[in-house]
Amino acid sequence: MVTIFLRTIKDRWLMFAIYTVFSIALMWMYIALFPSFSKVDTSFMNAFPEGMMKAFNFDINSFVTIQGFLSTEQFSFIWPMLMIALTVGYGGYAFAGEIEKGTIEFLLAKPVSRLNFFFSRYLVGLVMLVVFTPLTILAAIPLCKLYDINLSSSHFYTFVWLSLLFGVAIYNLAIMLSAIFSEKGKVFFLSIGLTVLMYVINIISTLKESLSDIKYVSFFYYYNPPKALIYNQIDQYTYWMFGGVAVVSLIVALVVFTRRDIST
Repeated sequence: MVTIFLRTIKDRWLMFAIYTVFSIALMWMYIALFPSFSKVDTSFMNAFPEGMMKAFNFDINSFVTIQGFLSTEQFSFIWPMLMIALTVGYGGYAFAGEIEKGTIEFLLAKPVSRLNFFFSRYLVGLVMLVVFTPLTILAAIPLCKLYDINLSSSHFYTFVWLSLLFGVAIYNLAIMLSAIFSEKGKVFFLSIGLTVLMYVINIISTLKESLSDIKYVSFFYYYNPPKALIYNQIDQYTYWMFGGVAVVSLIVALVVFTRRDIST
């Protein structure tokens, strides 16, 4: 199990490093730009429709505090996109990718149980997520000090926790699909398609009052960067939503992978 874990880490570290460096570099750019943006007159934003402000997590405090600025520019779209690409990409490779390449039988022929193989591959992705999330969020603290920008560190710790919950839910869904299907392309497109659908549902729910209840099925209703970064809050039902999806997806993935007839 340890051998498979370390071998997989060795195979995937470059991809992980690219995503991490790119994410921090983008955040560095936004932090460097913040002193100029913070001087912009925000009164014009009062003319924007409230629904549009909610739909895109656009808070009037976005240009006033670094927390608000990063929540809008970095963490409402770019960071989730990078995190989803990282976790879904690895999820598809973990099982479906090996089946597609025809190498899964060779790997399962090694003196390791299918259960141990499952967890050795699953833990690699989980470790990448657990390292990527705080590293690419908490890097804001030293970078802000570099530009003499005041921030509330506790708000970023709260946001790390929210992002980890969101990330594990997405990752476990991808792992479940990887255990079910035999082509990584299906895992990628179904995971990304489901995520885009939930993003659109969240936007529609804020634009039309009669459809507001559909927001509860979207991950993006619970993943709320402004609420965590500006107001230092996470809604209690967020834990139930992300925790429930993560646990159910992992159990289904484990049962399917250990019982399915895998032939290439």
